[in-house]
Amino acid sequence: MRPRMTVEDYRAAARRRLPHLVFDYVDGGAESEETVRANCEAFRQVSFRPRAGASRVTSESLEVTVVGDRLSLPVLLAPCGGARIVQPQGDLAGARAAGNAGTTFVLSAMSGHGIEEVAAAAAGSVWFQLYDLGGRGPTRRAVERAAQAGVRVLMITMDTAATALRERDRRNGLDRLLGGSRLRAVPRFLPFLAKPRWLVQRLGDGLAPPLANVVDDEGRARTLGSGFVPRSLGWGDLAWIREVWEGPIVVKGILAPDDAERAVASGASAIVVSNHGGRQLDGSEATLRALREIVQAVGGSCDVLLDGGIRSGTDVLKALALGAQAVLIGRPWIYGLAVAGQRGVEAVLELFRESLARNLALLGCGDVQKVSAKHVRVPAGWLDGPALTCDRAEVR
Repeated sequence: MRPRMTVEDYRAAARRRLPHLVFDYVDGGAESEETVRANCEAFRQVSFRPRAGASRVTSESLEVTVVGDRLSLPVLLAPCGGARIVQPQGDLAGARAAGNAGTTFVLSAMSGHGIEEVAAAAAGSVWFQLYDLGGRGPTRRAVERAAQAGVRVLMITMDTAATALRERDRRNGLDRLLGGSRLRAVPRFLPFLAKPRWLVQRLGDGLAPPLANVVDDEGRARTLGSGFVPRSLGWGDLAWIREVWEGPIVVKGILAPDDAERAVASGASAIVVSNHGGRQLDGSEATLRALREIVQAVGGSCDVLLDGGIRSGTDVLKALALGAQAVLIGRPWIYGLAVAGQRGVEAVLELFRESLARNLALLGCGDVQKVSAKHVRVPAGWLDGPALTCDRAEVR
């Protein structure tokens, strides 16, 4: 077997190992998937401007601090619902791998593993991502559980006012598989037989693991296909969340400068420039393209993170050059999980680490915190609005 040297190698291997329906759930986006493609294409449009004649870089520093977490590389694992469907260890594997790599794991509210279980298993910092989980009662209980489990940072997702149409899932009959008539769903189970390794794991773990962090007023965990649909929280919810949460809050799903300013005014310690990986409003602006204006809008008053379309260390460097403190990766770590569980996630993170160190040296820089706008050129069309004249240190 040839060595896997890129995230795309892991994606191809995950496609071979997972049933078509499961792979499409992970890999797909909303409607025509225009935003999924745009996120990736934005990185291709930015070019590097390496510093010539730099003395030989013998030691590259990849360390950053994000919301008080000291990380050994500027790559966090993003919250991904349904990881346990991909591989039984799911978020447990992700949390262990992140900690072993010296970075932070963000647990999805839609995880098949409970907050307490993941926090106990983690080798490092765990944040918890929050939706409206069916009203203030269930949502408040999830926040309280996170605090009791030792979670320090709460990430509030604000870009899911409605559920997007994910055409791959609809064509594959995912809705019929998870809910409705079991008889009508039978044909959808047949392709699973072609992936016996995955099927044996799933049968051993249960075909539909409970949503362990979505608990109703009677104390029962919801399940996939039970009719529960997560919704994003709104600005008005931040005040009552503050009543039960004393730690830092990160606001995820920001694409507009005025929303970034409002997040800061609401007390956010960080924001995530995100379009949900292209899984919500198709046609949304690519996150890398939106980043510059948002960094300038917050003026260093909070940390700025970015997700969407990141597939290599060079992508990470471009995001840092345009003002992000760090990035989050979603699909890449899930591809690794599908291929080899925790070892696969660790291998993907190691790909990012090696690529970052190598290309940081080639850029003529020895420290990721010194990468700035002078190291990149963006397309002329991106310069509509305020001119990009300050480097990253100044906008902090």
